[in-house]
Amino acid sequence: MNDTAHLAIAPDVLIGITNLALESIEGVRPVQPSQRVGEILSGRRSRGVAIERDASGVWIDVTLAVDYGIEIPKVAASVQRAVRESVASMTGLEVRSVNVYVEAVDLNERESSD
Repeated sequence: MNDTAHLAIAPDVLIGITNLALESIEGVRPVQPSQRVGEILSGRRSRGVAIERDASGVWIDVTLAVDYGIEIPKVAASVQRAVRESVASMTGLEVRSVNVYVEAVDLNERESSD
């Protein structure tokens, strides 16, 4: 492939790479945020990952649930690092930002029965 070749990467590929990166972080999982008007009208639902892209790079928003007891600032930094590195290394795109939104804290059965 030469330098002038154009490579198109579908948003679903970027979402898949992001989800794979999230699987490497213990105690977090993407959650489906509340439906937005555009999603209702288009019939498409967000999967906890939103991608914006232009010629200068890519912006990624991740909506997560974390397990109770996990330090949210530390896990958010780990998510940002893992997503940024995975997307950049697999696509060559410049990741401008990874925004992490924690929408829920999940209690596991053992802790909720105390």
